[in-house]
Amino acid sequence: MNKQHGLKLSFIAIAAFMVMSCNSTNPTNAPQISPEGMELKKSTRSTIAYKKEGVDFSEYDKVQILPSAVAFKKNWKRDYNRDQLSLSTRISDADVIRMKADVAKLFDEVFKEEFGKSAKFPIVNKVGSNTLVIRPAIINLDVAAPDIKSSINVKTYASEAGQATLFIELYDGVSGEILARAVNTAVAGDNSYYQWANRVSNRADAKRMIRKWAKALRIKFDEAHTPKSN
Repeated sequence: MNKQHGLKLSFIAIAAFMVMSCNSTNPTNAPQISPEGMELKKSTRSTIAYKKEGVDFSEYDKVQILPSAVAFKKNWKRDYNRDQLSLSTRISDADVIRMKADVAKLFDEVFKEEFGKSAKFPIVNKVGSNTLVIRPAIINLDVAAPDIKSSINVKTYASEAGQATLFIELYDGVSGEILARAVNTAVAGDNSYYQWANRVSNRADAKRMIRKWAKALRIKFDEAHTPKSN
């Protein structure tokens, strides 16, 4: 195991622990102060957010977006395969690895594309003065109807593509100090009716969900860099 992979696994473990400690289905479980001393700013059924007291994001004029980490919901493969009658429709370890890589790649592409729309804080590859580091992860990934290669022609219908939890942390690029943390759970492709789910539709639904997250974060940074009117 290389160092980078080990760091990703450690980050995912921390993210999962934080989500379990601050169960988003019960906001009252979220402590008012995080272990790092950040203050609780938002606590709803789907979102928990912490921020360091006194931090001014308008001081940051550059953004570095670290490669995302992805982790499936606990026992997702086992639970999915338990409902499959044919061996050819069951998920393999190779399928899980491929899907994680696909989601991470899509996440990174969409986040960089969305943040690239703002001229106020360019995306950089190396940290320097006034650089904000974004460290994202998708955890509890639950794909309702994964499209896998199978020897038989099977069509799966679902009312949603699945759901996932965004776990994102913001750091000062120079000191490495954590400035904010947010956790948000969302459903991808939440439809009122069942439709055929395949790789194309799953990707489109996931892309919309990721873009929604990225856009919300970019708008917050835009607002921080917009002069306040008197």
